[in-house]
Amino acid sequence: MAKEQAPGRPVKFGSDGALNRPASEADLDFVRRPMVRWLDPHQLLDTAGRVLASGFWSAYTDNRELQAMVPASVYDRSEPSEMWVDYVSDLGDGFNSTYTVAYLLAQPELELDGELTRRGRILVMGGDQVYPVPKRSEYENRLLGPYRAAMPNPSAEVGDKHDLFAIPGSHDWYDGLINFTNIFCRHRELGALRTSQTRSYFAVSLPHGWWLWGIDLQFGDFIDEAQVRYFNDIASDAMQQGDRIILCMAKEVDSGPKSAEVCSDRDVRYLEREVVAPAGGRIEVFLKSGRHYYSRYEEEDGRQLITAGGGGAFLHPTHKLPEGTSPHGVVKTNYRKQTVYPSEKVSKGLRKRVFLLPAYNLPLAAVLGTVHVLLAFLLRLHLQDQYLTLGVADLWHALWETPAAFLLVFLLIGSIGAMVLLAHDAAGLPRLALGVVHSALQVGGLAFVFLVASHGAATLGADGGVASLVVFLVLVYLIGGVGGVLGIAAYFWATNILGYHGNEVYAPLHHEDLKNFLRLHFDAEGGLTIYPIGIDKVGHHWKLDPDAPADSPWFVPDGHPLEPHLIEPPIRIKVESG
Repeated sequence: MAKEQAPGRPVKFGSDGALNRPASEADLDFVRRPMVRWLDPHQLLDTAGRVLASGFWSAYTDNRELQAMVPASVYDRSEPSEMWVDYVSDLGDGFNSTYTVAYLLAQPELELDGELTRRGRILVMGGDQVYPVPKRSEYENRLLGPYRAAMPNPSAEVGDKHDLFAIPGSHDWYDGLINFTNIFCRHRELGALRTSQTRSYFAVSLPHGWWLWGIDLQFGDFIDEAQVRYFNDIASDAMQQGDRIILCMAKEVDSGPKSAEVCSDRDVRYLEREVVAPAGGRIEVFLKSGRHYYSRYEEEDGRQLITAGGGGAFLHPTHKLPEGTSPHGVVKTNYRKQTVYPSEKVSKGLRKRVFLLPAYNLPLAAVLGTVHVLLAFLLRLHLQDQYLTLGVADLWHALWETPAAFLLVFLLIGSIGAMVLLAHDAAGLPRLALGVVHSALQVGGLAFVFLVASHGAATLGADGGVASLVVFLVLVYLIGGVGGVLGIAAYFWATNILGYHGNEVYAPLHHEDLKNFLRLHFDAEGGLTIYPIGIDKVGHHWKLDPDAPADSPWFVPDGHPLEPHLIEPPIRIKVESG
């Protein structure tokens, strides 16, 4: 394996912090974006289209094959004998949460519950650097801009640059890895950070026989052949007996009982068994992203499996995590749960916020209201002015005798199919039952909206003319829109109690708080200490600090100071003598 080659002249992202420190919001070269609204109809369509396109792309073209044409290196960071490394993942979402984490990462020191930690010489981004899709503008506004603002260049020409390494998550893959490759694999500078890797995976040698490996599992499908050769060459040529590895992997979020993680877990087993073990090495720590919380599982022999996906994205629940698991999938559950953040009690308590969904997603309410109005208009064509005194029997009669009955029946069948597909967390009969019940509730809700709107219009004194029709349709729009979103919220809330739809319940909340990142310390004796850092409340108010030194963050908290803390006592991995 070739040694690291000196890069050419680095390319800088946008403005340089030392020369162009902004004096006002108007001087910013990025937009401070809010959290992604995942149930916004436009957002759903855009993301769905890109998911379909990326699935086609990954099936026939793998960008890693093109990357393999570029020489790869081992990145030697084995000096000095003591080193700090920072790890953050699932980060490129709303400004408040993303910048809060970046701001804390930029601090030279953080004293946490009596423990003094120092800024990492290396920053590792562990996957999903951008949400919802990897457009260049989204990278700029949700990742590059906030991190450049938090970690400006220390000077105009030269400075004490920190290394930046990254692996892609599923959202980075939605454009076939094009923008990820351009940003992280082209020797670029991002404020006080610099990239060195040439591929979407890397291996960094650290002090005292420690290694940092970042692997690219695509969409959780497989490790490509060029990547296997890369790590196999490193294990054969550069590793020594007894070397220890920290393995970073971005895992695809579960999409059901038989998710793509089965394939990626199989690849991790292969990597450990066929590449690491023959070289006399050992994977000591598995760092996993893709789930937006902190959890730590420990094996009897002290190996750690840590998920730390709290870099800025929406929160995933922790109250249904299993007591045992394994980095190798469902084969074993020999890693036992030690700590989760947020706590199970806090996580469960956040679930009720799903009933605020109408306020968070007005466009979704507007779409559902429009659908109700169109169906009500079809109903009115059949019932004429009888829509002012509707009863259940009238609706049942209209369903089968209206000229559009076939369309309504078609919609009913399609609704059942769609709701069965939506219940992807379940399997077999439970999935079918959830789909049928959900669809039945939708039909019942539709009838309820028509009945309430009908009697509401009559109560308001409508006389059957154009004005009464307008009143009826307005009531249908308002009740159907808000009630439809509340119905979705109620379904998600109830099914989450049963253990389903964790992603769908919590993603629309775009919860900014309860974030986390890791700080790793390799001491002079060769031991490793992991500091899991939690942030109960991120900064919601920021002010520009134009007169601060050039290498200071552009924004500082305006009001209450940030209060990071240790999620649990430091995890210490000592060197075994002999």
